[in-house]
Amino acid sequence: MDPKPLETTLSVRVPLRVLSARATDGPGPAPVLIGLHGYGQDADSLLPILLQVAPPDSLVLSLEGPESAYLEGTNTSVPRRGFHWGVSTRAADNRAVHRDCVAEAIAWARAHGGDPERVLLLGFSQSCSFNYRLALAPPEGVPFRAIAAICGGIPGEWKSNEPGTGASRETDVLHVSTREDDIYSLDKIAHYRERLAARFRSATHSLYDGGHRVPSAAAGEVRAFFAAHA
Repeated sequence: MDPKPLETTLSVRVPLRVLSARATDGPGPAPVLIGLHGYGQDADSLLPILLQVAPPDSLVLSLEGPESAYLEGTNTSVPRRGFHWGVSTRAADNRAVHRDCVAEAIAWARAHGGDPERVLLLGFSQSCSFNYRLALAPPEGVPFRAIAAICGGIPGEWKSNEPGTGASRETDVLHVSTREDDIYSLDKIAHYRERLAARFRSATHSLYDGGHRVPSAAAGEVRAFFAAHA
C-alpha cells in the first residue's frame, strides 16, 4: 500500500496588478481608497467607479485579483479572462491571499504619498466578505477608516450579532444592495445591517433598484460616505 502523502501548504509570491490614480492633487499624505472587484472582473473596469466616488486629494488603487479563469459563455476562439480572489477549497488560503494583496497595496500607497492610517476600502460582490473579515484584524493593526460594500455578502460564519474587535469598532460601514440582485436576494440580506452594526462602529444598509451591478444611483451616497471618513 502506498504511504499516505504528506500535505503541506507553502507560501509563494505572485504578481499583483494595481492601477493607481490621484483623484486630484493635494498637499501632504493622501487618504487611500483601495478597490477590489468581483469574480470574473478586472482592475480596469473598477477604476472609473472608484474615481467617481473617491474623496478629493485621495490616492486611488484598483487591485486585480491574482488568480484568473476563462469566463463561461464567452467565445472559445477568443476566450476572455476574468480575475478573482481565490477559489481554493481551503478558505484560509483564499483569505491569506486577499490579506497579502491589501497589505501590499497599503505598503505601495505609503511609498507613493498615501497615508496608511487613512485607508478606505470598496468591494464589489466576491470581495465584500473578504474585506469585512479583514477589518477584524487589519494589516499592521491599523483600523480601516471606512468600508463600502456593493452587492456582496458578509462572512458566512457570521450567523449571529457577535461583537467585533477593537479595530473593527473603529471602522464605519456602508453596505449597498439592490432589489433585483439574483445572487444576494432580499431574504438573504435581511439581517446584514444588524450583523454589521454589532461588529463595526456604525453600519448603514441602503437598498437601490437594479440587479447584480454597481447602481449608478448609489454614487452620491458612497461619495459622501467616503468624504466624511477621509
